[in-house]
This record gives sequence, structure tokens and C-alpha cells, in this order.
Amino acid sequence: MIHYIKHNFTHTSIFCRNKLNKQSYFYMSTSNRMSISVYMLIDAWCKENKYVIAGYYQANERIKEARPNQVAEKVAARISENFSEAAMIMLDNSRFTMDCFVPVLFIYDHHDNKWKCREPSTDCFEDWIEAQKITAALLESKSYESLVDFDNHLDDLRNDWTNPEINKSVLHLC
Repeated sequence: MIHYIKHNFTHTSIFCRNKLNKQSYFYMSTSNRMSISVYMLIDAWCKENKYVIAGYYQANERIKEARPNQVAEKVAARISENFSEAAMIMLDNSRFTMDCFVPVLFIYDHHDNKWKCREPSTDCFEDWIEAQKITAALLESKSYESLVDFDNHLDDLRNDWTNPEINKSVLHLC
């Protein structure tokens, strides 16, 4: 969500999960359509560092547009080929506020070659209060200003798209 604050247009992210402790981290964000070559670079990094690409996140530019588009479904399907528990997460811009009192995400699972949105009654937001606190702290510290997305990395390879400082902040806040 901090990427959505930094850029107010459609953007996508891939999130990776540590194979050992199963903690998830958002690593790669881009404002453009994700190419297969970018996916392959991130996948190679994940394999070298004992991570797996665990899902796909997208926030659409239009406020009333919260459904995944064809690109989102294709990239997420590619991820699910290599990770059976893959998820696709969509931001509901119409409910997004700086306070985020209610979950503003739709989580999709891949079943029978289709992406299906989890039922709202499913307890998929068991740590929402904790997530609110972490997000609020990240927004308050303006961490979005130091967020490096993959586009920034491609502009200058010294920019670290894994965002180690932001990930350290998240771990510290947990």
C-alpha cells in the first residue's frame, strides 16, 4: 500500500515468502506491466536467497476498479504454476484511507484454473489490527519516499529493489 501512496496510478508488486520461516515480504513493485524477463530476474533472486514468489499484488488507478485485469490473472497464474499456495491480492481503492479501519484488500486463490475471490467471512485478515499498526507507522515515517521499485532499479542499478531498510522496519514493528 505504501507504493500506492508514492504513485497514484496502477502498479503491481510481486511478494516473496521465505521458505524457512514463511514470512512474506513485498519486494518488487513496478508501475508498468510486468514482463516475463522481470519475473525471471526476481525468481532467480528468490531461488538464490531461499525465497519463493508467493503472490501478486495490484492496485488499479481507478478508484472503483478493484477486480484483477487480464495481465494480473496471467502473471498470478504463472506464479501459481511454481507455488501452489499462490495468492493474488487486489487493493480496493474505494475503501482505502490512511487509517484503514477495515480490510481494503481482496484476496484471490487459484482453483480449477480460475482466480476466485475469498469469501469476506473467511478469516483471512486475522492480523489486520497488527497490519494497521505497521502500515500506519510506515506511512507516518514516510517510508514510501525511500521505496525503491523495480523501475527505479532499472534506472540505476545501485537502487536496491529488495528494500532492506523498509523490510527491517516491518520486522522491527512486528
